[in-house]
Amino acid sequence: MNGLSKNSEHLIYLISCALRGAEAEESVLNGVNLENLFVLAQNHTVSAMVCMVLEKTEVFVQADPTVQKQWSDARNKAVRKNMLLDVARKTLMDEMENEGIWHTPLKGSILKDWYPQYGMREMADNDILFDETKCEQVKEIFLKHGYFVESFNKGNHDVYQKPPIYNFEMHRSLFSESNYEDLAEKYADVKEKLIPDENKKYQFHFTPEDFYIFVMAHAYKHYSDGGTGIRTLADIYVMNHRSVQLMNRDYVEGELKALGILDYEENSRLLSEKIFDSDKPISEITLTDNEQEMLLYQLGVGTYGTFENLIKNKLNSMRTDNKPISGFTKFRYCIKRLFPGRKWCKDRYPFVYKHPYIMPVFWVWRWFKKIPATRNKIRKELAILKSSK
Repeated sequence: MNGLSKNSEHLIYLISCALRGAEAEESVLNGVNLENLFVLAQNHTVSAMVCMVLEKTEVFVQADPTVQKQWSDARNKAVRKNMLLDVARKTLMDEMENEGIWHTPLKGSILKDWYPQYGMREMADNDILFDETKCEQVKEIFLKHGYFVESFNKGNHDVYQKPPIYNFEMHRSLFSESNYEDLAEKYADVKEKLIPDENKKYQFHFTPEDFYIFVMAHAYKHYSDGGTGIRTLADIYVMNHRSVQLMNRDYVEGELKALGILDYEENSRLLSEKIFDSDKPISEITLTDNEQEMLLYQLGVGTYGTFENLIKNKLNSMRTDNKPISGFTKFRYCIKRLFPGRKWCKDRYPFVYKHPYIMPVFWVWRWFKKIPATRNKIRKELAILKSSK
């Protein structure tokens, strides 16, 4: 495949083996550079998954002990972290259950149990949706358990952390109104879609269809912003293989179409099937031009995307035609960055949102507060703007 490095080819093949529960063919790994492959796997948060296949190969057995340890440490860390987060999450959710606070775990904390091996799907944090009217109660629960408040009442989620690994994002809503108005509106009454867990009164879960739709909407949000990496394709593959018999596909497609992401879901699903459901290396798999472009994009951004993609995607969304990005579009972008509107303030600065007459004062305050503190980031942003076409 044009544009795909050997490291990327090996990464995709090893992920495919992991997801299918297959052993890797030594011939496919011919010439593999385990050190460079590790950097790429770390960038996409799949090093534990890759290690679980790689460590059974002769290539790994013959590798430098330092390199072996690098891989093994990453795998062991992922398994241990999942175990610790499972215990912490249960403790906190049990307390929310006891205090009558409805809640439901999201995304990775569910998906990780659908992978073939424990620890294969790495976790950065825990996402939990909860009753936003109980923010203060939830904060007290976290404080009682030794967490500190990283962020509270800013954006659509509060962040609680406890060193060395515990990181919880407590979502008052699934999407921010200021950035994703359509998705936020769609999921404003999400509680009505949730089903109580067995023997629980306040702990809920999605139906298989609604869980899939939400994860796809969340993936699209990242894909169309800064980008999202190869692990997202692995998640999509795992979801479809686990839930294909459980889902009403007509309902799923209708909801995805209403959200405007049906094409994204179909393209991602078909691509994940092609690259992960085959025992062939990617060089022997035929992809369409669109699939090649999509795969290269996701391989190039890492798990959480890039700042450059975020800016370029925003510029593209502001264009009024299919022509190259104009100076006027860049000017409009700068104006929006310097003078954010009231809607932008709703999640980040609720006081300003409620009192729009202070917007001019807020803008000046923000310039003096943000510009000195983020000078290097602003320089980078301006350089990206200048080079965007």
